[in-house]
Amino acid sequence: MLYPIWQPWPRPRFFPSDADLDRLLDRYDPRVGYLKLPMKRRHARDLRKGLFGSKGLQNVPDKSGGEMEFDLPNGWTLRLTYHAAGEYDFAGRRFRAGDVDAEFIPPGNGENVVRHQEPARLTAEAHP
Repeated sequence: MLYPIWQPWPRPRFFPSDADLDRLLDRYDPRVGYLKLPMKRRHARDLRKGLFGSKGLQNVPDKSGGEMEFDLPNGWTLRLTYHAAGEYDFAGRRFRAGDVDAEFIPPGNGENVVRHQEPARLTAEAHP
């Protein structure tokens, strides 16, 4: 089990830059809500390095894809989904080599709630 060691500064070189992420990491406040950030592998590596130190860099999925989950303070969960090149998502978006989705899941959201919220939202946007 990894324990977060988060320190706001200095950040690793490719640490993702996002205002919502900064607000979330400041206090892990549930009011921030579910956050999904698309990024490249180098950003996911530095996100893990910034949150967990060098221990967060071990055992990463290879280029065929995979998922990693981490426990964060105040009941939050970080899920990193590593996509294989040529893979498609439910909306028809094609992933490229090195694409990663980082999902910050607030406390109280079960696996099924998070996995099924986003497709419904995107379907509503596609068919107004």
